[in-house]
Amino acid sequence: MLHPVGPGVDVWRPRVALHARCGARPLLRLLGWSHRAPDPRCTCGIYAARSLLELDRPRPAWPPPPVVGTVSLWGRVVEHERGWRAASAYPARLRLVCAMCAWFEPGPGVPLVVHAFVGRLYALCARHRGGIQVPDGRRSSPTSLDPRELQSRLLDAYAVELVPLDQVAPLFRLPRTPEPRFAYLPSIRVVPAEE
Repeated sequence: MLHPVGPGVDVWRPRVALHARCGARPLLRLLGWSHRAPDPRCTCGIYAARSLLELDRPRPAWPPPPVVGTVSLWGRVVEHERGWRAASAYPARLRLVCAMCAWFEPGPGVPLVVHAFVGRLYALCARHRGGIQVPDGRRSSPTSLDPRELQSRLLDAYAVELVPLDQVAPLFRLPRTPEPRFAYLPSIRVVPAEE
């Protein structure tokens, strides 16, 4: 299943539309205010950016998703400067990319290997094929999966088209995301490939 890029908690299940819900709803009911998601006065809803270049690229303590794409939105939609929040959504087109190139540092972006880390798969390019490591020392490990086969399975499972590479390539040329300024903020790092 696909996991959200941002702080969302709902996963994108294959062939099932995602429907927004407001996480503040129980508290709001106590205060006598309830609403349908998304509400213009709240931050609830399924977020979609106008462009992949609009997304924030902080360097978190957890590996980022290795899939990017476009999404169809419907129902109530609230427009913002950088995108939208919607009542319902489903992926329209997807592409497997190098997780590190897409979110942290420039590189070719085209997956060469697939690594596993805590039950999730991460595609990595030739530059980042050594893997990823989180602050507590745990590292990703290579799998026998072929990235092209994984991408094919992804497209079949979600019944969507492939995003053309030229539409996501600008992500791979963005400047390197800086390390957190404070030592107590953990971030992932690239493990050098063994030659």
